[in-house]
Formats: sequence, C-alpha cells, structure tokens
Amino acid sequence: MNQILFSTIFCLLFLAQIACGQTRPSNIEKTTIKTEDVKLDYPRLKIQAKELGKATVTGDFAQVVDFTYPKIVEAFGGKEKMIAFLKGNSQQMKSDGFELEAMTIGEIKQIAKVESQVFAIVPITMKIKSPNGKALGESSIIGISNDDGESWKFIDGIDQTKFKAKFPKAAEKIQIPVEQSPKAIEND
Repeated sequence: MNQILFSTIFCLLFLAQIACGQTRPSNIEKTTIKTEDVKLDYPRLKIQAKELGKATVTGDFAQVVDFTYPKIVEAFGGKEKMIAFLKGNSQQMKSDGFELEAMTIGEIKQIAKVESQVFAIVPITMKIKSPNGKALGESSIIGISNDDGESWKFIDGIDQTKFKAKFPKAAEKIQIPVEQSPKAIEND
C-alpha cells in the first residue's frame, strides 16, 4: 500500500472529521514548536481516545460522532446526517475489501493550554486489512477539552496548516506530526 491508498483508507474508516481532509504536503516546512510545560495529567484524555478508537473499529458511529469536535458535526448538517454518511462509507469500504481491525492509542506527548481550552496530540496506530494484506499505519488525532480535561472532543485528518487556520494560538504551541506511510505486516 502506498501513502495515497492509506490516506484514502484512513479517511474512509475514520470519517468523523473528513471535512478537515488531511493532505500530505510535498514540501514540508520544518518548524520546531516547543510544547508548553503543562502537567500531562489528563487521564480522561486517553480513556476517551480509547473509547473513540473502539467505537471506530466496531462501527458505533453514534459514539464516534459524540466524540467528534462539534464544528465538524455541524459541517455535516448534524449528528444524524454524519452517522448516515459514516455508515454508507463504512459499508462501501467493506464491500471493497478494506477493514479496520484495531486502533491503538499511543502515549500523549504534546499538550498545550490555550486560554480556556486544552489541546493534545494523541498518536494512533491502525491495523488495516485489505485485499493486498495487512498494514500498520501511524497517525494522530487532536483532543480538545473546554473543561480542563474532563471531557474531550477529537479531530483527525488535519495538518499543521489547517490546524493553524482554525486554532492559531494552539498551533504556536504544538506541532502535528506528519502522517507516516503504512508498513505492510505479516498476516496473522
């Protein structure tokens, strides 16, 4: 699988935020952003990210939408329209032979508090089954909390440029990792 195929699969499997559509720039500007020294003690972040991952893998699109950043849901025309969109795309993917088998949440390394919001980069690893075999892909989602870490909403498929356009102050404090090309793995 190449980067384009992986991006397509990722967007179709984790469509909750397709409105943001990540593209991998061909000429990546190198920037160093120092993560703000914020206590990395937001246990509900990882718990809720894992719940989102489980909902994504099991096809519980109502829960996926509940964990999605509200402006993304609004862009789809509301919860019911977004759920219908996700279901349709999931069925299409399955009929094309693609399936998300697992989504693992990594260790949170970047957190920044900006005014009343907390932003976090949450690394994810996805195990994908395709007609050509299995692959592991690495990416990240952004967790956003408006209540000091009690509840989190998530955005995926966004690069640093689009993130900066939506959240300029947060983009000064955290750097979204560039999505990695998937790596083929042995079928198990």
